[in-house]
Amino acid sequence: MLATVVAALYAFFDKHPDAFVYATGSTKARTRLYRMGITRFYEEMSQDFDLYGQVGDEFSEFAVGKEYVGFLALKKVS
Repeated sequence: MLATVVAALYAFFDKHPDAFVYATGSTKARTRLYRMGITRFYEEMSQDFDLYGQVGDEFSEFAVGKEYVGFLALKKVS
């Protein structure tokens, strides 16, 4: 399932390279699953995207193992 989400992210940015994508789970458990999925695909994704995690109202560079309430992805400029 998360591999499908990652594939959709690539497809979205192919059509909208200047956009950004924000994601959060509908529950804490779902958000945790998203964090685990990003961690799983982090090496691949970080080559093409700038990834950020949200704590409160602040965003910082995504760090593996840190808890977040949301996630932000932007396509890296070539």
